[in-house]
Amino acid sequence: MTIRDWMLKRLAAPPAEKPMTYPGKTGGIAPSYFGKREGMLPKYRTIYEQGGPVSEGVDCYPLMMFSNGYRIEGPRKEGAEELMDDLDFETVGWKLVVDALVVKLGLAEIQAGLEPKKYPIAKLEHRYPETFDEVKDDYGTLLGYKQSASKFLRPIDVPPEKMFRLDLGLPLIERAYDDIQRDVMVASGTAKSIERHGFPRHHITVGQSGAMTQQTDIDSIAKMFEDLKPQHEMATCADVTITNIDSQGVQNAKLYNEWATQRMAAALGVPEEMLGLGRGVLTGEVRAEAFYAKIGTLQKRFARQWNTQIFDRWAIATGGKAGDAWLVFNDVSATDESKAADLIQKLMTGPIDPWQIVTPEWCRARLDIDEADYQKWYDAQGKIDAEQARASTPTQLLPFTGKEQVPAEKPQEVAKQ
Repeated sequence: MTIRDWMLKRLAAPPAEKPMTYPGKTGGIAPSYFGKREGMLPKYRTIYEQGGPVSEGVDCYPLMMFSNGYRIEGPRKEGAEELMDDLDFETVGWKLVVDALVVKLGLAEIQAGLEPKKYPIAKLEHRYPETFDEVKDDYGTLLGYKQSASKFLRPIDVPPEKMFRLDLGLPLIERAYDDIQRDVMVASGTAKSIERHGFPRHHITVGQSGAMTQQTDIDSIAKMFEDLKPQHEMATCADVTITNIDSQGVQNAKLYNEWATQRMAAALGVPEEMLGLGRGVLTGEVRAEAFYAKIGTLQKRFARQWNTQIFDRWAIATGGKAGDAWLVFNDVSATDESKAADLIQKLMTGPIDPWQIVTPEWCRARLDIDEADYQKWYDAQGKIDAEQARASTPTQLLPFTGKEQVPAEKPQEVAKQ
């Protein structure tokens, strides 16, 4: 085959293939496209990648969600913890949350290992959701994904079971788009105003009032000021008057900037303090607690989707069952834990029976303490205490036997020896 034939073959359109059929609830209908890739999604991505207050506001969400860590619960939590380490959960989780906030959806392709039965989920490869179309049937059931990375290549079909899908229901950039544009306009206008009015400008009057002044004289004086720099000095005749017309600079620039940033912070749903605006301490604490409550809701949404799409699939593929392990994020607000501890302390201060209202098991559940882990710790601690008590008791040996002397409070055991 010549080079010319090879190039013509590469440039030729791919052969027509049989349309894909999806065994959805309707029995394999022709797929229809719901939520086809929008032209605005690349713009939302660009807004985030340009940095600034918008990027900081979006990054506050994954930062708060992952800052206090997480834990795995369930009978197979050890294996699930190893899986989380292998998948680099914090890194891929951060990207998924950002995508869900910026372009409405987070996608990661599930890749199996060389031994699928042993390693059904070996890697989660982050994918850009704006390059995918979701294929759904007439009832809205997700049937698969089509990726169109280039108009010259045939779309790639990805079945839903090979894709982890995160939907937090919070498209931040889309909701705040108008306020983001206003902030850009205010920032751009303020910068231009400072550039224009930040440097002194002068009004130069040549000649006396009512007297005729030659245009050549005006042009000559004006040219002297064209290359004027701060370190220059000017010498003119007595009939030239120089007046500074920008002595006040730019007025209310701070007020305009704070107004735009305040509206954008409200649209992004983050406290103003996280975008650099300082307010009253009490008001800031209230806004922070409201933000923490929102983060807690997003953590539960993330954990629920992770448990059903990752942990349950891993557990079933490795011989277990759904629900063998589940993800729980730690509470991001220290105030909630403090309130829970205060509540338990008040309930335990009964005059007669400290457990007449609540039980120890209820208290541990209220503090998110796993009962099985607590029992293991309790049993282990009891053994340690017994060994320490035994080691602290001085031992004596019976004469001629070398056996340990039993304490006097247990005479029956002495008799047996």
